[in-house]
Amino acid sequence: MVATLVRLKLRILRHTLRRETWRLVLLVLGVLWGLSMLPSVASGMVWLSRQTADTAVEILVVSGAVVVVGWTVVPILIPGMDDSLEVGRFSTFGRSARALAPGLLVAGAISLPSLFTLLVALAPVIVWADDGRLALVVALLGGPLVLVTCLLSARIATSVSARLLSSRRSREVGAVLGVLSAALLVPAVLALGSLGLEGALEKVPALAAVLGWTPLGAPFAAPYAAAGGDVAGAVGRLAVTVATVLVAGEGWVRILQAALTRPPSRSGHVRRRADQILPGRVVARHPGLVAAGAVARRGLRYWTADPRYLSALLGAVLAPVLIVVLAASVAEAPAAMALSLGMLVGGTLGWGRHNDVAYDGSAFWLHVAAHVPGWADRLGRTVATAIWALPVTVLLGVVGVWVSGRWELAPAALGAGVGVLLGGLAVSAVVSALLPYPVPAAGANPYAAQMGAVGATLLAQAASSAGTFLVCAPVLGLYAASLWWRPELAGVTAVVGVTVGVVALAGAVWLGGRVYDARAPRLLARLA
Repeated sequence: MVATLVRLKLRILRHTLRRETWRLVLLVLGVLWGLSMLPSVASGMVWLSRQTADTAVEILVVSGAVVVVGWTVVPILIPGMDDSLEVGRFSTFGRSARALAPGLLVAGAISLPSLFTLLVALAPVIVWADDGRLALVVALLGGPLVLVTCLLSARIATSVSARLLSSRRSREVGAVLGVLSAALLVPAVLALGSLGLEGALEKVPALAAVLGWTPLGAPFAAPYAAAGGDVAGAVGRLAVTVATVLVAGEGWVRILQAALTRPPSRSGHVRRRADQILPGRVVARHPGLVAAGAVARRGLRYWTADPRYLSALLGAVLAPVLIVVLAASVAEAPAAMALSLGMLVGGTLGWGRHNDVAYDGSAFWLHVAAHVPGWADRLGRTVATAIWALPVTVLLGVVGVWVSGRWELAPAALGAGVGVLLGGLAVSAVVSALLPYPVPAAGANPYAAQMGAVGATLLAQAASSAGTFLVCAPVLGLYAASLWWRPELAGVTAVVGVTVGVVALAGAVWLGGRVYDARAPRLLARLA
């Protein structure tokens, strides 16, 4: 079964590369990037081999733990990265999850990130090559175990997240957990900011000692124990790693079995609502506003019920928080990182809607059949996001100011956050009608990678990124000036940020509406 699934994955990859030139270009660029990074990794390992064993193991354990955590977290924060075979498609073949799991795992390892991770996991062999045969053997055994741990953690994380987002009660629990996680990161920023870079580095030995006995760092610490003659310690750490793989493997098998026999529900819950019929005179006098309100209300329901929207929301909010935490731990100015939290969240929320129309799929026919004016469609979609994104951006901006303690810069931080959010929504209002690209279908795994139109995806994302930067350039410039040179410009930054955002959004609703009116039939043909 393993060979069959591997051949299937290779055949899919071959056909995809033949059909999509851009994907082949990306593959070649990825290979070249990986090859260019290998000398740096090797030279880093050579440098570590010349340091003391304690220093080497501390760096390896902490770095390795970051890699394992990255494999677990990044696929959740960035939807579309899970390119594994869809297990639900095998439900009619009569194969058990235990028979499919090894093949799915090996097939999932056929990717550039997996290959590069394996090479990085084996790189510590260079560090311990001169410390005895036992240390060398342990390092060689640890590399594949690290890769399997990373693969299983990524698969479990995306599978559990997709299943949690498929039911309303699970979504509510997940939302509470997400808020608690974000809240717990605030004290982390405060602690890192109070320690500073030197203080944080002083905590590395104690952190590495703890991580060395956890699944995150045990395979990287085992060769160190073997090199020091601590055979029991080396065996114990390898046992922790093997036990982690076995437990994670069994957990993944059960998740696969549930996916085969009890797939996530793809139907929405029926909820009684009061029927409301607008008076005819209201519709006759303000048909565009009524249509915009209907689009906005449906958009709000998407944000509370559609797993694809919720997964995007999770990444748009948590990713900037993690970036701020990591940057604050290494930057010389953690206060500046904290102040930028609201702006980063606003930027990701606004930019993230640049493909909003594609999520409608075939349901977009209703907009075309009802002759919804373009400006009304653009306005409704924008309101559906802005009505909750504005409070979230302002709230996290206040949190960032509180963490930094620079209350005199609060107007700049909040004004820049609002300006970047509205600027991103403005660009998205145009790009989403101009350059839609494939997204997971309604009810499908929101983390699954999409085949087809890689060129359109790259073009849309590059155009929306460049457009957002250009629209927000005045706001970003004033924010940087008030942050680093002239704090008295904070008030000006707030006024300019809000003004630029509102003006850009108003112009984008009009321009995006014109684009929508001209392209609505072609958009429907592309999405249906």
